[in-house]
Amino acid sequence: MKKLQVRKLFLGKRQNKVIIFVISFIFVYGVLLTGLTTKRYNLKVGEIAKSDIKAPREVEDELSTKDRINQALDSVPIQYNKDPEVKTKTVNRLNSFFSKVQQIVSDNQLSQSEKKKKIESVSNMNLSSDVYESLSKMSQGDIKSLQVFLVNAMSDLYDNNNISDNSQKDNEEDIKKAKENIMLKVGASNLSKSIRDTAIDIAYNQISPNFFYDKDKTEELKKETAKKVSPVIVKKDQIIVKEGEPVTKYQIAILKDLGLLNDGSYFKWYIYLSLGVIVMLVFTIQWVYLRIYKRELYDNINIFIMINILSCMSVLFARVTAVVSPYFIPLAFIPMIFSILINGEVSLVLNSVNCILISTAVEFNIQITVLSIINVIVGSIIIRKLQQRNDILYASIYISLINILLTSSMGFLLSSNVTDVISKAAFAGIASIISGILVIGFLPLFESTFNIVTTIKLLELSNPNNPLLKRLLIEAPGTYHHSVLVGNLAEMATEAVGGNSLLSRVAASYHDIGKIKRPYFFKENQLGNDNPHDKITPALSALIIISHVKDGVEMAKEYKLPEVIKDVIEQHHGTSLVKYFYITMKNSSDNPDEVNKKDFMYPGPIPNSKESGIIMLADGVEAAVRSIKKPNKENIEKMVDNIIKDRLNEGQLDNCDLTLKDIGKIKDSFLKVLLGIYHHRIEYPKDKWNEKNNSIIEKNVVKNTEYKQIQKT
Repeated sequence: MKKLQVRKLFLGKRQNKVIIFVISFIFVYGVLLTGLTTKRYNLKVGEIAKSDIKAPREVEDELSTKDRINQALDSVPIQYNKDPEVKTKTVNRLNSFFSKVQQIVSDNQLSQSEKKKKIESVSNMNLSSDVYESLSKMSQGDIKSLQVFLVNAMSDLYDNNNISDNSQKDNEEDIKKAKENIMLKVGASNLSKSIRDTAIDIAYNQISPNFFYDKDKTEELKKETAKKVSPVIVKKDQIIVKEGEPVTKYQIAILKDLGLLNDGSYFKWYIYLSLGVIVMLVFTIQWVYLRIYKRELYDNINIFIMINILSCMSVLFARVTAVVSPYFIPLAFIPMIFSILINGEVSLVLNSVNCILISTAVEFNIQITVLSIINVIVGSIIIRKLQQRNDILYASIYISLINILLTSSMGFLLSSNVTDVISKAAFAGIASIISGILVIGFLPLFESTFNIVTTIKLLELSNPNNPLLKRLLIEAPGTYHHSVLVGNLAEMATEAVGGNSLLSRVAASYHDIGKIKRPYFFKENQLGNDNPHDKITPALSALIIISHVKDGVEMAKEYKLPEVIKDVIEQHHGTSLVKYFYITMKNSSDNPDEVNKKDFMYPGPIPNSKESGIIMLADGVEAAVRSIKKPNKENIEKMVDNIIKDRLNEGQLDNCDLTLKDIGKIKDSFLKVLLGIYHHRIEYPKDKWNEKNNSIIEKNVVKNTEYKQIQKT
């Protein structure tokens, strides 16, 4: 049954965080989605535009890019491969043919007509009948000369000319040039006129392509050419359609890509999905980091909510101010306030991840992304040494100078437009100052809403000019002095055990403010031997003493002190007993057993933090040691031991997360401070010679005075 209850409690806490996660996700997703959804127009090709339409973001003009690519591809030369086998085959064919012709012509037993028929039958060339007849009439010498000429002519033709095939283009021009080449060679040859025509016919017949289309090489070249073509980009805020001009198909395509066309065709689901994935990843990374490395923040539901609110605010401010200019985003605001409210380390980690969301809000502008990262680093670090709220403005001025220098440097590296760079740098500088103003404005709101006491708030409360501390000093000076000593003790001890030492010192300054209401009922404020407790009953005295806690809490509320200081005021006596008046009451009562012990006990609660527990010990130790008649080391150490043991035995420290090792460190710190306060001073010996001289001088002064008085009379 217990396991079931624990499980339900765990699930409840987990469900709360899941709800916070979902709400944060929906909010950020919705804010970023506004950058994707814009006003849509009813336009068609040829219509006259009624107004100028600007691009809400950068986009590629796909049609114009395709046209540019096509133009580039048209200029790509077709790639061919030269085939050397064409020449070899042609030469071999000619030699084979003429060898056979030689044999036929040399056969004297054959008639001319038989020779012609036989030549035609053995021919591996598609020659005309006239060529075969001419060959049958030639002498062996002419045939040999013709063979040599044709072999040399065709070899030279293929060596020095490229005759393309006609698969990609008409090769008539190449054939024509080849024939002209043959004609020139025939004309310049020593062939007899009777066989020149035959040479030309055979050569023309043997002309064939030796330059063949290489598809793979051509396609590869086209791909490389297409890659080198720069896309046509429509810049953000560039006018796509001008008022009064007809709309082109190119403009319609751009409007459709931007989702500005109201034709029901624009729904790129992957854009919405991608945005959701980015937002989900950012929040998941933050969640995992807190759960693993900062469990105390993860388990504190107030802090967990505040972290998510700050993340949401960073995106909201980025989206809203980016309308003016992306450089106008107050990038340092969230890192600075994050560092003040939590700490610089957490701010550095979580806001570095938030830079992804800010970058998304400005369409992944590289300059803004770099600026946001630098602002996270500087904003998280520079805020650590701040002492007062005005220092936030000084810090924002430093960040402003950094942003101006960084924006200018990046601007001049990426652009030659001086005016544009100066404008961006000015926006970045102003945004940094605004960041400081926003921190000062929002800080009190977060402090009060989430009960967070920042270092700046504590330093302000520690100022002696604080109205409540001034009242304590004037109306209860003994209590003020006591509180200062308690603060010193608590600060040293808290630092020794790794707590918030500044909080301990400041809270100790206010722990006894309730004594302002009746200051003279407390020993440290009593002058002389007059003690008001002598005139009232021990029960009433105890009630007055105990009531200073309640009075202190009421004054803390009146002066709007932080909750953590109210807790210290309420807890610094825990449920301890006002022993002196309890024992006095029992001793003076006829029926000691009827004295109710609870009437002499503080109402509590007992301390629930390290700082509160240490202040309880410091308060008791300081008051007890002050009462020691001979405050030497042994007596002080014994008193400190007794006070700490009493509080431990009473169970007053059960809820304040202090270990026995911590208690030892606290004791050592107390002794170090107390021995410094109550150390023995050296008693200087009397100077008898000076005493004698002083006596003589005093006598002379008296005589001179008496003489002057006699003269006046």
